[in-house]
Amino acid sequence: MIITKKVLNQKVPKGMIPTRLDSALNLYTNVHSKKATGIIVYNTNPDTWNCLYSFYELNHKFTVDNYKFNHENPTFGELIEEYKSVYHKVYEQEEGYTKEIRMDTLSEEFKRTFKLDNVNINDELESVFELKFSKSKNVWTLYYFENYVVNKVDNINDLLNQNLYEQKILPLDSSITNIDGIDIVSNISYLLSIETNIEKLSNSLIEVEK
Repeated sequence: MIITKKVLNQKVPKGMIPTRLDSALNLYTNVHSKKATGIIVYNTNPDTWNCLYSFYELNHKFTVDNYKFNHENPTFGELIEEYKSVYHKVYEQEEGYTKEIRMDTLSEEFKRTFKLDNVNINDELESVFELKFSKSKNVWTLYYFENYVVNKVDNINDLLNQNLYEQKILPLDSSITNIDGIDIVSNISYLLSIETNIEKLSNSLIEVEK
């Protein structure tokens, strides 16, 4: 479940208290081409997940296994605040992954993956927390999605025509839950339900020359 502002003061059901912390850096590219307008989403692992994701960077992500929260009966808000505290102490201070380094890491991985020349990240979207049962780890996991938007890709046509992953263009509409029968991950749908995110994505629209 996505942890929205409406549920922050609600208690987490005891069977859902997470024992694992996880994260991902997400990058959104909003384009207008002759085919469509919207963010590019990718089916990065069709054999296992078969879902559409934004571009994400996982090689340098923050994870903690076998984590025990300080609160025995926490609210969803308390989960988030404790996650932020651990993230800041361990990931930012001890390991040195400041926001600037995370943004550089994300853009470099984006360029490397799709063989792009120059990419400019110009804004940060609202972050998303999701509490979800991880089938691969067999535990409840609290996920943190840090989201950025790019407003410049020098060789944008190379990105649109890449064939590493199956890709789609998703309109900025949170009501769309799948494209051509492939589900869109819930954190993207929630992200598109926030008006400030829509404004930032719209302001970063990349016009593709015909």
